[in-house]
Formats: sequence, C-alpha cells, structure tokens
Amino acid sequence: MSNTLFRTLALSSLLVLASCTTATPTVSTPVTSKAIEAFVDICLKTAPSFAGSAEAAKRFGINDLQDMGFMRSGFTADKNLSVQLSEKECVVTTPTQPDDSLTRQLLSAAQTYSQTPVADRVPSKVRIQDNNFILHHDRNGGEAYVLMRNK
Repeated sequence: MSNTLFRTLALSSLLVLASCTTATPTVSTPVTSKAIEAFVDICLKTAPSFAGSAEAAKRFGINDLQDMGFMRSGFTADKNLSVQLSEKECVVTTPTQPDDSLTRQLLSAAQTYSQTPVADRVPSKVRIQDNNFILHHDRNGGEAYVLMRNK
C-alpha cells in the first residue's frame, strides 16, 4: 500500500470517528418533580417489559386504567397526572410546569437505570437491561415524559 493511500485512509477513518456523536454524561440534578418521581417508578423501574407499571401508577393515584386495545391509559382524580402504557412505550404527562430544570431532572434520573451514558439533551438513547430505548421530554402543551422502545 502506498504511503499516500495509507495516509488518506487513516485521515478518512479519523474524520468518520470524529463525526460520531457520543452521549455527554449529564450532571446529576436532584429530582424534585412529583411527575418525574412517578415516571421513575412507573416507567424506568419497570422497563424493559413495563410489567408492574399499572401497579406503580396506582401508588400515584391512577387507579383506573382504560384498555384501548393497543395501550392502557388513566388519570388521577384531579387530572394533573396521566399515564399511557403499552408493551413498547411508557408515558407520564402533566399540565405545563414552570420549572426549567425538568429535562435535567429527567436525564439525571434516567442515568441511574441506563447501562450507557445518557446525553445532556432529549431525545436521548438509553439502554436498560440490554434493551434500547428513546427517552424524551416534550413540553408542547404540557409535560410529557416518554420512554419508547427502540428496536
């Protein structure tokens, strides 16, 4: 192999590797949000199968889950906390919260359960018990904390 070809291939390889993004570990942010506490118990602790998520939801006042065929959903009596549960996805929602630290709290909480570093932004890939998930916080029209299986 010529020296020029070797250098070209080496430089190309370095550029490809440099362009790969890796997760930047998040700085630990204490969880103070009741909704994120619910998300941890209902979604993160029951992943990857989400078995036990309905029982966890009851501990947060969501006693009646409606079976929609493809998912189950329910609300607290005051409608301030809801869940949507399926085999592939677990979502906790609330009305809009005036707290700029919610995404950081979510990412920090997820790091405890992820086998891989959690990025410092959403959406973020997380790996829980050898299963890949997408973690997201959607603030459009309220707060939605989402853990979705990534197959």
